[in-house]
Amino acid sequence: MDLARMLRYCSLLEQHNDRSWFHEKSNHELYEAARRDFIGLVDELKYRIADAVSPDLAERLIFADAKSLLYRIPRDMRVNKHKPPYNPRWSAYLAADRHSVLPIGYYVHLQPGDRSHFGTGAWCEDREMLWQVRSYISLHFARFSEALSHSGCMLWGERLKRVPADFDPDDPAAEYLKYKDWLVSRSFDDRELTDADAFIDAVVETVERMEPLRLFFNDALSGRRRDPLDESDW
Repeated sequence: MDLARMLRYCSLLEQHNDRSWFHEKSNHELYEAARRDFIGLVDELKYRIADAVSPDLAERLIFADAKSLLYRIPRDMRVNKHKPPYNPRWSAYLAADRHSVLPIGYYVHLQPGDRSHFGTGAWCEDREMLWQVRSYISLHFARFSEALSHSGCMLWGERLKRVPADFDPDDPAAEYLKYKDWLVSRSFDDRELTDADAFIDAVVETVERMEPLRLFFNDALSGRRRDPLDESDW
């Protein structure tokens, strides 16, 4: 797998973001070669990550088809009418499949210009999911704080200006209850993407730090309870 080829194709596509360039024979061959590289990377990542996560995700990752985890480069122009037709990046969601809410997985995004990143978190699609995550954070704030600290990352995501009406503004978790998405990520600059093996090692190390937080959000959305002192599968 050639990381440089993946990034080089993204750079070219960003410069020539139109259908005629994309479908020109030599350019489409570049796309197919870079896509094969990315599928190989995702295939390797899913096995390495499976060794570092709890069984809820590991067993599903091992049997997942790497191609099914990829996001498409062509945009759906029905909902992106004013954007270029292609999204010049390689990305995948490492979980049971891209459309599964649970178990929560990990997202990998490769894009030149120091825009590559890897992360996880809770993306809430409706009010019920928001209530579940906020309630779980409020009830298990010590575990949440420890898991967030263990990740070594800053939390980010869309957030409200005030604590939602269903929750106490004086709750110790109040600042985190304002969020509508709870995300953590590690950024990679282009200089860190010259060696595929080194990148995979870095991702696995990141997973080991983020895993307690992924488990926390997974429990929040699945209604499961986990002893905060039980780190046997972190």
